[in-house]
Amino acid sequence: MDPRRSWGAMALLCLLLPGGHPSPCRVSISPEEPTVEFGTSLLLNCTSSCQNYSRLSWEVSVTKMEMQGPGWVSLSIPNVTDWSLELHCFGVFGEQRDIATTTIHTYRFSPPEIDLEGDAVAGEEARVTCNASARVSPPDPPNLYLTLRGGGLPTSTRRGPSVAVGFTAQPEQHGQEVTCEAMLRLGRHTVNASATATLWVWAAPHDVRVWAPRTVFTAGDNLTVMCRAEGNPPPRLRWELPTNASQELRDGGATVTIPAAQRVHSGTYRCLAENRYGTGAASVNILFQGSSRSPLIPVAVTLAVVAVLAILAVSWWLYRAQGWRPMSD
Repeated sequence: MDPRRSWGAMALLCLLLPGGHPSPCRVSISPEEPTVEFGTSLLLNCTSSCQNYSRLSWEVSVTKMEMQGPGWVSLSIPNVTDWSLELHCFGVFGEQRDIATTTIHTYRFSPPEIDLEGDAVAGEEARVTCNASARVSPPDPPNLYLTLRGGGLPTSTRRGPSVAVGFTAQPEQHGQEVTCEAMLRLGRHTVNASATATLWVWAAPHDVRVWAPRTVFTAGDNLTVMCRAEGNPPPRLRWELPTNASQELRDGGATVTIPAAQRVHSGTYRCLAENRYGTGAASVNILFQGSSRSPLIPVAVTLAVVAVLAILAVSWWLYRAQGWRPMSD
């Protein structure tokens, strides 16, 4: 506030007391409850309710800077390093004297810090802690409150320098933000600060799935079997296949392809997902119908039958056309 405007307002209050006597002249300090962080600067104003003063000044035991105007005097302290500092403003009005006194509320406040204690593993107990520190003018302890919230955690508020929340870690909490809000109450004033941290939830392989376009094939079909798994870090995949089954791995080992598969490829296709926090598995059974023999065998049998029938037909023709008779004994 402009000190001149403050002084003008005070002057308007110089009303006569009952009986026609003027009210006594007063000095006042603003703000009424000065609050300052340790090591920083402070600016205060002292105003007079009357114009007829002969002196208007500050008395303080530290280095100061003053500026004056009609009905006001300001005080600037460039570096407050006292935890308890009393200030006085004097006004002299002829034979009358008035003094206004105030005490600076000094504080030191370190913003909160969030600690994620150890690795948070899905399905296991984990703990998040928030710490903050404060110091205020004696003799009272700091009136400090901490609130921890977010990240799928239950909200927790506690008075003091620390608050903690225990929880069972879940995969969906990975990447969510946790916030710690700190509030330091200093009389009528409050100082606020906050911090955030990201939850990092590790997880063993889960939701492992194995599937194929169908589970019954015909010999000679192209076979494709796929595997997917969730986990943090992303799990490595490996396969257990039917004995002697050839394979071709694609998509980083997530897909098995077998061109022109045969009956030997029937069986259980099992996918194993692994990371440093555990393993998971899933499987699918594949069945092949039809023969896996070479297609040349049926062709050869057919040709042999045709040849025999041709020989029989020729023999019958000779028998009828030339009167051929088998030799008698």
